[in-house]
Amino acid sequence: MNALTLPSYQGNIIRALKSLELRSIPIPGLQPDEVLVRIQAAPVNPSDLAFIQGGYNVRKALPAIPGFEGTGEVIKTGNDPAAKALKGRRVSFFSQTSSGGSWATHIRIKATECLELVENLPVEQAACFSVNPFTAYAMVELARETGSRAIVQNAAAGQVGRFINILAERENIRVINIVRKEEHVEKMESLGFTNVLWALDSMFRDKLKQLSETHGADIVFDAVGGELTGHILGAMPDGTSLYLYGALGARTLSEIPASDIIFKQKSVRGFNMNEWKKRLHRDAFRDISNKLQLMFAEGVLETGIQGTYPLRDYEQALMQYIRTMSEGKVLLIPE
Repeated sequence: MNALTLPSYQGNIIRALKSLELRSIPIPGLQPDEVLVRIQAAPVNPSDLAFIQGGYNVRKALPAIPGFEGTGEVIKTGNDPAAKALKGRRVSFFSQTSSGGSWATHIRIKATECLELVENLPVEQAACFSVNPFTAYAMVELARETGSRAIVQNAAAGQVGRFINILAERENIRVINIVRKEEHVEKMESLGFTNVLWALDSMFRDKLKQLSETHGADIVFDAVGGELTGHILGAMPDGTSLYLYGALGARTLSEIPASDIIFKQKSVRGFNMNEWKKRLHRDAFRDISNKLQLMFAEGVLETGIQGTYPLRDYEQALMQYIRTMSEGKVLLIPE
């Protein structure tokens, strides 16, 4: 099999990218509960970039194969019934336990980390199915369960942000969208999304405070971190809960008003899609998967794809994604 391999973790993203090597390595053997997937496509995600920099919560023995998500066909299985049932099936997967990775022609993963796919789900959509749609679904469900009338989210021009808008509308939950680039305001509005704020607007906090009060927003989903976390929380009503699920802007949080935490019952919590998934019964997660796949098949949801690259052109692919992350996913296609 061919695979991109990371010889060492590099804090600098360009050095990390330059250190990757495309190598031919043996196909690994299988444990009874594992399957071998011939990969058809794999996306580049922010978590992948954090991983190759050594800044993610998952570390693998080096040299490591990056890539947590992808899609492909199960061509070989272990002896467990759950694994054998997947032979010949198209699957989408997200795996942080595998010693391998999706930036390769094959990956060995646990059968429980695979999602069976409907026939009419295109490869490009299947490659990006296992993370962002479920993240958006889980957060909208959290807002619904807590009785929130409106959601505040940053990184709203990204794929999770767009999914949240669509799913929240179905639950009659308003969304206040925060973007980091001024041009994304017009872009979001052209797509029909409303209540779009530019984070660097001189009146940002005043506008956010007004919109939050108007729509009754008391829950925030933060993918950015840094100073923006404190700026958002400071503008929110008493009792607001902010859930951090990414660190696109910084790996630390700042500018959080201490008095808001002490006297205004505001809180900062973490959100992790994998932990949410673990709390669900397997059948419940399968039902959610089927529901989301139907929405993709009907065109209600769609992941934006800005480019596809052969695995050998990985440097060009990763640089494209780093430069224009909010323009859509970049896919690596094994040859």
